[in-house]
Amino acid sequence: MRDTIRLEGFDIIHGPRRVFRPEERDRLNEAAFLYLQKGGGETVLDMYQSPVTMVSAKVRQVFAAYEKEIVFKRIYLIDRENKLSHNFYIPLIPMRDVLSSHVERWPDGREKRVVLDSRRAAACHVFYLDNSMTRRPLVSLDVAESLLRREIGGVVFEEVEVE
Repeated sequence: MRDTIRLEGFDIIHGPRRVFRPEERDRLNEAAFLYLQKGGGETVLDMYQSPVTMVSAKVRQVFAAYEKEIVFKRIYLIDRENKLSHNFYIPLIPMRDVLSSHVERWPDGREKRVVLDSRRAAACHVFYLDNSMTRRPLVSLDVAESLLRREIGGVVFEEVEVE
């Protein structure tokens, strides 16, 4: 999105991403502050993946309802120019070993396409793939539908194969 906010010191579109796991909860402060660039755009989305995955209160509510293992740390996006603060959360999403044994990989280790094992993925609603180079959270159809009903912005859903 062209008019989305930009953070001081971070490229939220192409910058590096850091994924935190629930077992790292003690390494993070209960709250953190990031500052918006001056003139950096006005559209505040409901989810960002860089520099870390950050979600709005609407997304947090859905994630927490479906996945009890997620730990949330508060993050404030401070707009000094307009004297505003946007409240977000860093979800510490669990890693799940739910990839199918039939997944084909490129020579660098990336999956040619994501294929989940239906038995192992059945109880998973919000998760990262263990043993994968993919750093995007996956959600169940129930979670996706719940998020869509809340008209969240900034999220693109892609279907993955389940066998």
